[in-house]
Amino acid sequence: MLNKLFKLSAISSGLMFAFGLSACTDSKTAAGGTEAESTIALQVRLADGTPAAKARVRLLSEDYLSDGTTDVEWTLSDDKGRVEFADVTLGSYVVEARRTQKDEAVGAVSYVSVNSSGTVSDSMKLGELATIEGYVTPGQGPSVIRIAGLDRFVVPDSAGHFVVDSLPVGNFGLRIESLSNRGMISVSADAGTKVPAVSLGAPRGFAVEDFESFSGISASGKILGDGWWYALDADGKNIMPLWNKELASSYSGSEGCASGGCARMTDRLGFLLGLYDSAYALPKLDTLMFSARGTGKLRVSLAYGDVNTDSESGWTTEVQLGKVWKPYAIAVADMKPFGKADAKNFKLSRIDFKVGEGDTLFLDDVFLGGVNEESLKEVASDNSIYTTYPKDWSEHDALIASADGYAKGVTGGEGGEICVVTTTDDYIIVEDTTNVDSLGNATTKAVLASGSLRECATKDTAVWILFEKSGVYHLGSPLRIKSNKTFDGRGRDIRITGTGILTEMTSNLIFENITFSTPSIYEKDSTTRRALSIHNVSNKVWIDHCTFDEYPVVQLDVKRGSHDVTISWSRFENANTGILFGLEPELYKEGDQTLTLHHNYFANMSFSGVFARGGMLHAYNNFFMDVGHFGVECTDSARCYLEKNIFNKSDAVSIYRLWNDGVAVDTTIGFVYMKDNWYSAGGDDLPGLANGYKPEYKYEIEDADASLAMKVKKQAGPR
Repeated sequence: MLNKLFKLSAISSGLMFAFGLSACTDSKTAAGGTEAESTIALQVRLADGTPAAKARVRLLSEDYLSDGTTDVEWTLSDDKGRVEFADVTLGSYVVEARRTQKDEAVGAVSYVSVNSSGTVSDSMKLGELATIEGYVTPGQGPSVIRIAGLDRFVVPDSAGHFVVDSLPVGNFGLRIESLSNRGMISVSADAGTKVPAVSLGAPRGFAVEDFESFSGISASGKILGDGWWYALDADGKNIMPLWNKELASSYSGSEGCASGGCARMTDRLGFLLGLYDSAYALPKLDTLMFSARGTGKLRVSLAYGDVNTDSESGWTTEVQLGKVWKPYAIAVADMKPFGKADAKNFKLSRIDFKVGEGDTLFLDDVFLGGVNEESLKEVASDNSIYTTYPKDWSEHDALIASADGYAKGVTGGEGGEICVVTTTDDYIIVEDTTNVDSLGNATTKAVLASGSLRECATKDTAVWILFEKSGVYHLGSPLRIKSNKTFDGRGRDIRITGTGILTEMTSNLIFENITFSTPSIYEKDSTTRRALSIHNVSNKVWIDHCTFDEYPVVQLDVKRGSHDVTISWSRFENANTGILFGLEPELYKEGDQTLTLHHNYFANMSFSGVFARGGMLHAYNNFFMDVGHFGVECTDSARCYLEKNIFNKSDAVSIYRLWNDGVAVDTTIGFVYMKDNWYSAGGDDLPGLANGYKPEYKYEIEDADASLAMKVKKQAGPR
């Protein structure tokens, strides 16, 4: 046989690797021809030339890439540092040797080509080891750093930092690959150096969520209208959208993630593509892409219809999770239909990820292949409900006919005049020619602006108040209104700011489609701290589709015997308490006041949504999304009938106003009846019969679930 030397590139300091080829061993017949095999015999030596006994050596194909799960076994050298690899097929290989003794590690890496049968033998010297460090720009999802021919599989941490260790001095080609859908780049680096931050390029497809600034709402939802990520509620029955950061944070973070944030769940997690009750036709959607790791099998579904019901349909598949991050690209055509899904009429409303009991999923970079922002805009529908500017009294008749609850029968400005507000001015400053000083200079005075809101609201007659134009109507002093008024902001964006509106033994009032915000706060003047103050035996008041925002203490109060009040489809945000119902009994004994609350939305309340002290409160189908203490405080002999509301916290209702060293003061107790309320974060209705109270009027009520929550959240407030 020919004797031939094969040159190998050595990557340890001062290492020269030469293999001599001796006699043939054998050959094997394989399909397509004869496959020759060789034996590689090595002697591993230390830097001083002495044999390295018990050194670890492994031989890998030059194109081998670690999958992060399979550990390639080492072969130990004998007492003379010798090791042998038999039955090696023709090809290019990488030999790695390492020896650790007394916490000191040395190693070497070399490349060899075998192109005929025989025995390759020589020696290799071990040298010092080093690392290569670097960064993958955060926010690009999981990635992996590998080196061809070496058993290296390194996933950057959540900051994007990575370290490839146990490398001898020399130059290596790093493959930095996206485990999402961004591609791969190659970087050449010397051991002992740092790689500058690298970017893996633009993603392919539409990013539903990358979890870098996880707020709970998906990118598709910003185009299609809502699109909240969801889990299941505490009972595992209803979709629980991750409405706020507190809920979202329980499913997201950086721990256990790679190159940024990710989601972590042990049951079910998904997102609404857009609006809760809408299914979207996306014919261009061809692939669902995401990155994941975990335990057990993951069930992935493109679904529509109510969750966990006979109407739930869609397409689904299962994938096996592993301990390392892995990219998944699932073709929609390969998914199995379920329910009433029709391949000819593809539609979906949500993407659902589910693992079995005891299993865990880490999820990142969810993308829709074949979909872009333009194609989503094509299927987006404007489901907003807009009002139009009223034109005649028939529209006022239709408005008062829709009043319900305790305010049913309210007449507002019926039978009176139409007063159109034509200016945003409240008072104007004019010269007072009746008061001239010795130099002939006239003083000034404030007079009521003609065409102002105040002028219309203070008329003695019944008035239907309309607004000529949208705008901010600032009240420079408290507006004390008289009976029989309809404040109608339909067809306009009407914002009332300043010192607020007050009633005084006033009846038949309607506030429709108005935003109250930005109060003027005067020290010692509590009247300026309310947007609306319904007090002193006022009655038949209906507040509908209004927003109350920024009033820091209480936004609206109903007190001092005021009764037959309904507040519906309104928003209360950013205050201590949304609605104060009644005064402390030491100030006024509330007994006959009555209030209906339905389909109202409460968010960012530091204390409570509703604080009832005496009287009778009927609350149904309200959504208490974010309250610091309680959704409803029912105290001081108040009787509260609470049914089918949604509470986004377990401690939803309190029946005591005062505590003494943690013990409830019995004299401040209230009485509740609670039925079929939904506690999205867990909780139960309190027992009680509301001291015999039950509303006697007829009303339509909806089931408390995610559909209602979305409906109230979207439709409460001005239209």
